Amino acid sequence: MPHSMKLLLLALLLLLATEWAAGAEDASPPDAEADVSDEDDPADDKAGGDATAPPAKPVFTPPKVPAGSYYAQFFTAPSNLAEQLVLSKSKKEGVDSDLSKYDGFWSVEVPESSAIDADFALVLKSKAKHHAVSAKLAKPFAFDQPGKQFVMQYEVKFQNGMDCGGAYVKLLTDGPGMDLKEFNDKTPYTIMFGPDKCGMDHKLHFILRHKNPKSGKIEEKHAKKPKADLDSYFNDKRTHLYTLVLNSDNSFEVYVDRSLVNSGSLLEDMQPPVNPPKEIDDPNDKKPADWDEREKIPDPKAVKPDDWDETQPEFIEDAEAVMPQGWLVDEPLTVPDPKAEKPKDWDEDMDGSWEPAQVDNPKCKEAPGCGPWTRPKVKNPKYKGKWSAPMIDNPAYKGIWKPRVIPNPDYFEDKEPWRFAPIGAIGFELWSMNDGVVFDNLLIVDRKSLADDFAEQTWTVKREAERLADPGAQSVVDAVRDATKDRPWIWAVLLMVIALPAVLLIVYCCRGSPAPAASQASQAARRKKTDEATPDSGAPAAAAESKANLESDEDEDGDENGEPQDGEEAEDDEGEEAAPAKGDSAKAGNESGSARKRAPRKE
Repeated sequence: MPHSMKLLLLALLLLLATEWAAGAEDASPPDAEADVSDEDDPADDKAGGDATAPPAKPVFTPPKVPAGSYYAQFFTAPSNLAEQLVLSKSKKEGVDSDLSKYDGFWSVEVPESSAIDADFALVLKSKAKHHAVSAKLAKPFAFDQPGKQFVMQYEVKFQNGMDCGGAYVKLLTDGPGMDLKEFNDKTPYTIMFGPDKCGMDHKLHFILRHKNPKSGKIEEKHAKKPKADLDSYFNDKRTHLYTLVLNSDNSFEVYVDRSLVNSGSLLEDMQPPVNPPKEIDDPNDKKPADWDEREKIPDPKAVKPDDWDETQPEFIEDAEAVMPQGWLVDEPLTVPDPKAEKPKDWDEDMDGSWEPAQVDNPKCKEAPGCGPWTRPKVKNPKYKGKWSAPMIDNPAYKGIWKPRVIPNPDYFEDKEPWRFAPIGAIGFELWSMNDGVVFDNLLIVDRKSLADDFAEQTWTVKREAERLADPGAQSVVDAVRDATKDRPWIWAVLLMVIALPAVLLIVYCCRGSPAPAASQASQAARRKKTDEATPDSGAPAAAAESKANLESDEDEDGDENGEPQDGEEAEDDEGEEAAPAKGDSAKAGNESGSARKRAPRKE
């Protein structure tokens, strides 16, 4: 047996032994534990669950709030809504009174789809209504220190999917007149961030409000759209983590589920740009009345030719056409259906005169046509159409007019747009066609590492619980990770099963191989040329070789003594010319061999 096969069999035996040992390990201890449990607590038999029942949900554990956080909100009881949040009593401006109220219902509850027991969250409960709720930060966030980050993070879950509505958060500008009970769509905010969707339009907003230091005008600046596909975040009914990071080098980063989906510069990747252009078109400049933008004009000197007839039609009847033979001129295309019968309940006073339905005339099926015959139309050779003068270059052409460019009176250069207006509160001001939108674990800190640690305690735990609660959504990687969590030795088995065959295959392909067939053919040719003795390989092979040599000698004798066959003369001549070129030893060998081969023929 080859050595590689022995190794492969050894690996398979090792795998079987390992699996048997694992099976024995899995089977024995649970039974023993069950026996002990049955003896110690017989009540377990009554409370024992179904073996196929889903795993018990984990219980919510409050996370550790990062030290120095500006805002950290997780929910532990329904009373959090009244104790920690402020519901808006305001109205939207410019909207009918029936729609202007912020009367959408909020609730702090354990969501219906929660995979963790006692995990309360803020839930938007109403459809097609305006919702507004907010809370003040523990301390205002000031963008005043180089090297200081701004990190906003929160969770969103669309329990019922999302057709049209938002789940973005507004970070309200701090000020002495802030009244959260009057929070509405006109309340000044510094940053707006989060998901939004309507129909097929998916967005992940990052909008900042920037003040022009010269004009005092405030403009919204929108970050470029992420290239990532956002659709699944709205439809998979899972909890997703949204994180915004702003840095003092004017860079920004947007993460979803802790994966980077968008990044850029506040100076280069916002629309409209933070800094206005240095020059603008003069709004007071007007195009002169005599400015001619026509590059080509009709030739004013052109004259219509005298023989140009515009009255001729484009198509005329074919004068040479003849009605096909057998055309049934007097037969209509359709006739009344002979099988039709007037309905018994037909009332001519009410329904009018009854007429049978029309069907195709059966006589027209075999004829070339029925009804009046008309000549087909052909192209009119005299047709020229309406005459128009040819186009020539316009001597008065001046090009496309543009207003003159002037210095922008509102120009400024803000090299540090990261110094936003301070943030004093956080709020949701939303309208949605879907209810059941869940918000949880809101956090504002000044270092991303703090947000990552908080996410490990909250979102990571929740994602794992949701994955285990929905086995159908698990990936292959998740299944392998679960299987190996308590049995790390399985990795060694997988490595043995996958890696060992690959190594054996490489060894087999790269090891030395026997002499190729080309080498054997070369040795046979050399022996034939020199009459070297060949090892005896058996009587049948020797007899076959003797017969082949005998036939070859007969052909040579025919060339020397007999008359050559047609087409063989040239070959014989070449053989005779080539013979003297051989070495003496080759001649002696050939002559002795020839004598041995010809002896039987002389007898």
